Amino acid sequence: MKNKTIHKNNIIKVIRYISLGVFLVSAVYLGYELILRPYISQKAVTEARNLYEASKEEIEKEELKNGTKSADSSITPSAEAASSDSAISASDSSSPADSDSLYDKEGRLKEFSALLSINSDVKGWLTIDGTNIDYPVLQSSKEDPEYYLHRNINRQTDKAGSIFLDVNSSVENNTRNMVLYGHNMKSSDNMFHYLIKYNDIDYYRQHSVITFNTLYQKGQWKIFSIFKADADINDDFFNFTRADFQDDADFLDFLYQLRVRSIYNLPVDLNEKDQIITLSTCSYELDNYRTIIVARKVRENEDPQVPVENAAKNPSILYPASWYKNYGGTAPKTSSFKEALEAGQIDWYRKP
Repeated sequence: MKNKTIHKNNIIKVIRYISLGVFLVSAVYLGYELILRPYISQKAVTEARNLYEASKEEIEKEELKNGTKSADSSITPSAEAASSDSAISASDSSSPADSDSLYDKEGRLKEFSALLSINSDVKGWLTIDGTNIDYPVLQSSKEDPEYYLHRNINRQTDKAGSIFLDVNSSVENNTRNMVLYGHNMKSSDNMFHYLIKYNDIDYYRQHSVITFNTLYQKGQWKIFSIFKADADINDDFFNFTRADFQDDADFLDFLYQLRVRSIYNLPVDLNEKDQIITLSTCSYELDNYRTIIVARKVRENEDPQVPVENAAKNPSILYPASWYKNYGGTAPKTSSFKEALEAGQIDWYRKP
């Protein structure tokens, strides 16, 4: 009887030790996932922000010291006067006369020098005032296009990843459409989570302009389309990631598709000389859905303010085919830009 009791006690001890071990392992794992990993992620972002802000402040001080700071030094001419080629030459958007104080020998803005010293894949900085979106933009090689999907600016493994540029987009060639991706980090509100808030028209009215400075040009961008896309490659797939276009007509057809898909009719005019950026993040209306925000660059001497009070719900939104299969309804009839313009269905086009 005594031996049975001892044996039973030993089993209980073993179970306790195993339970304790499982608890400790679980605690360590949870601590890493919930505390350490978010800390490392936020630390990388904070350090990058501090570095970038310090560089901008240093350059501004140098400009003031040398008497070279101009009122419009933060704005570079847009693609308005560029050619109709699919890629808009960065040299066409010339810098101000005092550019020597702003640009390095390779034509890159000096404010990015410190960031480039820690990662040569830095391509720019993206900010939407009043949101958490304030991040460096990176771009990997075509051999590993999603390298920064789960890596931060320090190349460390990071669940939140980075904001990164599609490999077909180019700040060097200044492609007509530059596509940026970012995670929808619901747990922390970081990366592109705030893009989901654009489902609310009042939120758009408060955040209608994006600042995206590339290595070579500074710019503000007016949001003109907010739409839902199905990332599944199928017969209905709309390729919003296109960077290049055959000609102006092709680009205008693309702009037309962006407008008819937008959940709101936004008071921003467009033409074939414009340059656009596209922000994409995961959303959860259906599997593999994306929320897409598209903005065009503020033109030279254009007021960056948007008459947001004129924004209104689009009464005939074009959704992906999977939307109608799941939620019902019928897709509106669409045509080409030229046909819609001739039919008087377009009020957003303004000749350059």
